[in-house]
Amino acid sequence: MKIVVAAWGTTGDVHPLLALVERLLSCGHEVRVCAPALYRERIQRIGAGFHEVGIAFELAQFHKAMDDIIPMRDPLGPLLVVVKEGILRGGEKWYHDCLSAMKGYDLALCHSGDIPGQEAAIRLGLPWFTHSYCPGFVPTRSRAPYIFPNCGTLLNAGLWKLVEFRLTRAVDPYFNGFITAVGGEPRRNIALDGIYSPKLNLIAASPTLCPPPTDFPEKHEFTGVWFLDEPEYTPPTALHDFLENGAPPLVVSFGSMGGTNAKETTELLIAAIKKTGQRAIIQSGWGQLGLNAEVPDIFFADYVPHRWLFPRASCIVHHGGAGTTASACRAKVPSVVVPHHADQFYWAKRLSELGVAPKSLPRRRMTPSRLAKRIESTLTDSATAERARTLGEKLNAEDGLSTAVKLIEASVA
Repeated sequence: MKIVVAAWGTTGDVHPLLALVERLLSCGHEVRVCAPALYRERIQRIGAGFHEVGIAFELAQFHKAMDDIIPMRDPLGPLLVVVKEGILRGGEKWYHDCLSAMKGYDLALCHSGDIPGQEAAIRLGLPWFTHSYCPGFVPTRSRAPYIFPNCGTLLNAGLWKLVEFRLTRAVDPYFNGFITAVGGEPRRNIALDGIYSPKLNLIAASPTLCPPPTDFPEKHEFTGVWFLDEPEYTPPTALHDFLENGAPPLVVSFGSMGGTNAKETTELLIAAIKKTGQRAIIQSGWGQLGLNAEVPDIFFADYVPHRWLFPRASCIVHHGGAGTTASACRAKVPSVVVPHHADQFYWAKRLSELGVAPKSLPRRRMTPSRLAKRIESTLTDSATAERARTLGEKLNAEDGLSTAVKLIEASVA
């Protein structure tokens, strides 16, 4: 097949998708990836065609959006920021770029949040599938929306209706306003259910971490996680020596989560780590943590592959992104989760329910004392470490990429 893939989102959204692209290429399919220039080199390295789409990524604007999101308590607030700034800002250009890139292809694969890319496929009459990373956004009577405790099937259904009521009034007008502006047909209940393909939505999540509910809609299929193979990694001498000259450290990795207060966040993390008496590695990430900082027993690192670094940690302090969560579990290491927004709260809750992390600590509530207490409780509980090892072994036995390719091929046969 000739497949065009629209790679929307941050690194945590794009890298798993590139893992699928790499597997599709190895199975003989022709793949073109539509993405911002930020990902050009990584896409071309795996041998896929590249078509630049969208507006240039602006880190300063991204940090400003995170400043707005982090203090918000109502989940609807961050969602509206993502919709306005992350999806629809520049959406018309993204739509027209995808429209050009998709001509002559057999199938389009889009992120569930990529409304402009989906509309381009619809305009061309192209079959389109979606992919997503969090099953917690799909209504099911088996579980309540992730912000609520499980209340039983009847109450869960009522809570999902409440979520639907809020989304159709607060979010749908923005999506459908864009869709009609580019000549498309408005979708019903788009923010909750209409963001997914009517034919197939691949959920790149581990059934070990979140067993599929029995009443999940048929169009949603769990595949397992999509891990992108990293090139052979040789650590800098300073990092190698740090790891060799002491006990396994904490690893702090907040990924693409940032904001304009990198110095404040770094100081908060340092204070928490000092309270625990542990050695630590802090990855800078998009938030640029630890720039120009020098602290005994804390190593400030730029990019280090999670596959290489995480198994060398005693505990991983992270934001709860889908990819980072899966990587921490694959490493067989306990977590302390500091969710910033969106599905991160879902993954934080799941890891706590599975007994491989304490109760989450939302970023807006993070203080040195609160973070230190969670780290200490995790490190002193041998049962948590054992559960993390068992969970990692099960997750490592999954083959999400093969499952995804089989589902795609079967759906267009």
